[in-house]
Amino acid sequence: MDWGPIIDGHSDFVLSLLETGRDFLVESHEGHVDLPRAQRGRLGAMLSAVFVRNEYLPAQALARTMRGVDRLRATVARSRGAMEIVTDVDQLERCLDRGVFGAILHFEGAEAIDAEFAVLRLSYDLGLRSLGLTWSRPNIFAEGVGPENRGGGLTTLGRGLVRACNEMGILIDVSHLNDAGFWDVLEESTRPVVASHSNCRALCAVERNLTDDQIRALAEKDGLVGINFHVGFIREGAERPSDVTLDDVIAHIDHIVQLVGVDHVGFGSDFDGATMPAELADAAQLPRLVEALARHGYDEQALRKISRDNWLRVFRAVWRS
Repeated sequence: MDWGPIIDGHSDFVLSLLETGRDFLVESHEGHVDLPRAQRGRLGAMLSAVFVRNEYLPAQALARTMRGVDRLRATVARSRGAMEIVTDVDQLERCLDRGVFGAILHFEGAEAIDAEFAVLRLSYDLGLRSLGLTWSRPNIFAEGVGPENRGGGLTTLGRGLVRACNEMGILIDVSHLNDAGFWDVLEESTRPVVASHSNCRALCAVERNLTDDQIRALAEKDGLVGINFHVGFIREGAERPSDVTLDDVIAHIDHIVQLVGVDHVGFGSDFDGATMPAELADAAQLPRLVEALARHGYDEQALRKISRDNWLRVFRAVWRS
């Protein structure tokens, strides 16, 4: 059964490289993903998040973001063609066909972006193709699902940011937005929207997960949900890798498929940013999940959609060609 290579909707490996000093091109016992483990796991491309920790905000938001972009670009430059920063779908498909790892630049939180969107435009030129408006905390654009959530939706600037991303061809990611912000994005956006690394609140009642109504709304927008492997978002109260099985992960995929169809679900691992199930300990183990889905009854076409094709459809609808 031919289902690979895989596109993963979310990883924090850039932050891991900055904080540990490890080399993405060399296999490591730290973190969840590097190029050798990605290759063994048939992981062909990944939304590669740049994230700024709270202690650097607000003064260092831009500098820390640019440091992450620089580390990613430097890693690609040293890879001798084994990696590329992907900026359009044709390039991404060529990378998948040739076995070149496609890094898709994503900002997890818009704290570095100014009110005039100059940083957004310059970041686009550096390769930015996906943006989460916030990370579980408030900023000038939106509120997140964290402890500072006051229930407000997008600000006027936030609505303008959604429109600017639509016009430029930058994918909007609603993972980490609060519920009010989610609905404002769906109202404002004229292009498909994703929750890059979220699960089903019906199965695990944490605020980072999506309600059935939200999942339906994303599907109506022709977007998708990238299934997050973090144990605490798979099973409520789970903390250890042994607390969650592959069947638990598949239950969230099943729920979305039964609700809106197989065209609206993909993978959004959260590698290097969360606690992984024991059977998905790192990127090299991804085939275990796909093989488990096959045993569960998903055919080759469905596996290709979940592994790759649904992400490609959304990118094609949002990015400039």
